[in-house]
Amino acid sequence: MLSVVGQWPREVRRYAEAHAITFPLLTDKDRQVIKSYGVHHWLGLDAYNIARPATFVTNKDLIIRFIYIGSHQFDLAKHGDIIAALKELQDSTN
Repeated sequence: MLSVVGQWPREVRRYAEAHAITFPLLTDKDRQVIKSYGVHHWLGLDAYNIARPATFVTNKDLIIRFIYIGSHQFDLAKHGDIIAALKELQDSTN
């Protein structure tokens, strides 16, 4: 698991420590990665110059097998959908 965060490293480090996050967090302060994946959200009622919440599940060859891009900052992928996508990947490698 990897998370891409469009913020400065210092802010991300504080958040990760406060919430005991143990997976890697890539800081994308200039938002190049966020823009390349098409999830950059320049201006909206709930945020500006940030990423829409998005979940991408890839296989071991980094081919995207599941995508969810939220329409606003509180629109997250359903946990069950992510688990199903991961299970499908696991089943396809067995």
